[in-house]
Amino acid sequence: DATLVSAVNALGAWAITEGSAGITVAVLDTGVRLDHPDLAGKLQPGYDFVSRTTTANDGNGRDADANDPGDWSTASDSCGASNSSWHGTQVAGLIGAATDNGIGMAGLGRNVMVLPVRVLGKCGGYDDDIIAAMRWASGVSAVPVANAHPARVLNLSLGSSGTCSSAYREAIAELNAAGVVVVV
Repeated sequence: DATLVSAVNALGAWAITEGSAGITVAVLDTGVRLDHPDLAGKLQPGYDFVSRTTTANDGNGRDADANDPGDWSTASDSCGASNSSWHGTQVAGLIGAATDNGIGMAGLGRNVMVLPVRVLGKCGGYDDDIIAAMRWASGVSAVPVANAHPARVLNLSLGSSGTCSSAYREAIAELNAAGVVVVV
């Protein structure tokens, strides 16, 4: 039993709903550790939208492998040296980790399914990859392949300086019109 009360009032939320396996939440981030025990049985087949091999850290561009190879960078990279954040796995766990299994954490939407969509690598990511991934994850676009598990909610726990570009505003409006909730 946890001794600290969550700032998001998880117990209150669970009194209303614990989510449903029929709901898919896409996590657009660094990908996920597909072998993480708290995500076992919780992941839909995702996609890697990181198109630039210099950012990818996995040796290739876009493919059907949403596994997080780490977003570590070296001193010679434009962003400087850093260790891997495993941020996508953390966010996926906050959203949908298995609950009451005696390990890790409890996901807020304990019964939802998570669609891992890799859009960030070392030194961040690119708008064109992120926007393409948003459209694919929601099922609005079948490029590069059809998404068999379109998400009703997209979580983008990422950011940059400045205001959202018109391309982001247009993509979000398109997804909202299709009934998709975008959380940024």
